[in-house]
Amino acid sequence: MSAPAFRPALLSARDAAPDARLLRFTSPKNFRFTPGQFLILSFADEPKTSRAYSICSSPAAAEEYFEVTARMAGAFPERLGALKPGREGGLIVRGPYGKWVYDGTIPHAVLVAGGTGLAPLRAMCLLKTETGLANKITLCCSAKTPEHLLYRAEYGDWRKNGINVEERVTRPESDSNWGDKTGRWAADAVLAAANDAEAVYFLCGPNGMVQELREGLQTLGVPPRNLRTEKWNDYAGIL
Repeated sequence: MSAPAFRPALLSARDAAPDARLLRFTSPKNFRFTPGQFLILSFADEPKTSRAYSICSSPAAAEEYFEVTARMAGAFPERLGALKPGREGGLIVRGPYGKWVYDGTIPHAVLVAGGTGLAPLRAMCLLKTETGLANKITLCCSAKTPEHLLYRAEYGDWRKNGINVEERVTRPESDSNWGDKTGRWAADAVLAAANDAEAVYFLCGPNGMVQELREGLQTLGVPPRNLRTEKWNDYAGIL
């Protein structure tokens, strides 16, 4: 698979969680993407080292900028996180790629993510909030602590725009106020949050979590055609 490479400039960077940075870059001319797609990033002086990052920004802003979220663990994301706005950083980007997408036509999309798996789902939520889509979205997200929930400051706005946001923490000892909303999302809890026999499920995150949810939802009666999965490393052959 090939796509034209371009060299974006960093516009801004901020923390999306204690261990993750939200990076905003300039878009090339006529840039477009569908929520769920990703980009391949590398540096000019290390062309054989590359990483895939989901686009997490609004498709309505694609002509102006795009955003990715990088978890600060390892040499490559740390180098990304060290980029300075307005300075040449040698970053090379290819894409967008991917067929695991949400274009807003599904009547009810249930988005389920663990950790940084929320990145592409943010773009799906922004598609609804910034275009006024009438279609329904239920978001089920989790992280190890409340502080590690990506984009948490945005959830209020998403809710105001009709998105049902359900949060969980996987380390309940980090905060005693979460009651039964602890632990990873299980299939029965996701199904209860959706409360819709016709819902389509978008699952994104660690391989084990995605596979477990997929199998669990099928066991509970969700047809395979209503399950869309994105496991980390699904596109390793493109790198």
